[in-house]
Amino acid sequence: MRLFYLLLLIALANTRLKAQVFFLRDTFCSDQLIVVNGSVYGPDRPTGTEVIVGGATNGADSIIEVRLVFLKPALTRLEGKYCVGDTVWVNGVAYHAGFFLGKEIIEGGAANGCDSIIEVDLKFFPRPIVDIVQPLCDGDTLWVNNQPYSAFRPTGVEIIPGGAQGGCDSIVRVTLTIIPLPFFELVDTLCPDDVRIINGTRYDRETRSGVELLKGASSSGCDSILYVYFFFRDSWMTLGQDQEVFYGEEVCLKPLFSFSPTSLQWSPPLPCTNLSCLPYCQTYTKNAQYRLEARDPYGCLLRDSVSIRISRQAPIYAPNVFAPNGSSPNNRFFLSASSGVVQINRMLIANRWGELLYERNNFPPNVPELGWDGSFRGQAAPPDVYVFWAEVLLWDGRTESLSGSVMLVH
Repeated sequence: MRLFYLLLLIALANTRLKAQVFFLRDTFCSDQLIVVNGSVYGPDRPTGTEVIVGGATNGADSIIEVRLVFLKPALTRLEGKYCVGDTVWVNGVAYHAGFFLGKEIIEGGAANGCDSIIEVDLKFFPRPIVDIVQPLCDGDTLWVNNQPYSAFRPTGVEIIPGGAQGGCDSIVRVTLTIIPLPFFELVDTLCPDDVRIINGTRYDRETRSGVELLKGASSSGCDSILYVYFFFRDSWMTLGQDQEVFYGEEVCLKPLFSFSPTSLQWSPPLPCTNLSCLPYCQTYTKNAQYRLEARDPYGCLLRDSVSIRISRQAPIYAPNVFAPNGSSPNNRFFLSASSGVVQINRMLIANRWGELLYERNNFPPNVPELGWDGSFRGQAAPPDVYVFWAEVLLWDGRTESLSGSVMLVH
């Protein structure tokens, strides 16, 4: 009997049903979980074996081989430098200086269909504000950010792009106090020849008024404005025009005044220094120059000068007609000259055919008796036109020649 049961068990064992095996393969995102036969599968348990007793259609067990793949989400790190006041929107969330760290999940945002994670780590730098509060002189200009600030525009706000740390803008607030420029007047009466140099400008009778800007001359350090008005006294004095005279000629110095001078000073000095010796006359044998300084009743000193130049040419005169039978001195042919002629070195007279009728050497001018009496070889020369030639010695050692014709009449 026992043997029967043993054989029966062996027969039953040989006729047991085979279990059915299934494979579960799939891909999921890392934030998903799968329950298989009551077991939880996820990123930490992607594989396993599950046995479902009697789960097969033939009554045998079912075996499930779980082979899952869990994909990681796409991770992006968002970093950046921004300025206070800026707002950065990430997944519909506003990030700013008070909220600059965070994590944003975008469902299904990755290329594989999983979520996309954005880690936000932003830096916000402040926008510095610089206040320029200072005085400014009227007329000056302060340039801020290439913009002019002056009395016409004393206040304003300037934004300097990228002028601060992190590339943020700088803000400059400008507030100026305009200081008006002080002004003064300079009014005076000057002597006729006075000159004043004010702030580099020359003021005289031609330029009597003007406006001067005195740099930094006021107590505040600003410029000062000076209005200049000068009046000039009408006193005048003149020594006359420069003169050119012949050697030994007399010249008189006689200055003219519009006032009664209180003092006179000549250079070189004259024998007296008051009006009693004027006019002062003398003959001149060399060049001279005089300078006179005269003081008027107001104390003004007037100056003038005159030059006297000796001409290098001396006047020499020869008659163009004479009559030997006439009265003296018209009965002689002779040369007249100024004192600039020292002597006549030689004088010749000839007729029209070149025959020499008269010759004299080394004799003074202005002496009719030394001239030609109109005779030749003791006989009166016939009326005719005769030619003459002479060489004279001048005061400065030069010689000068002259020639011409003279008519002899009876």
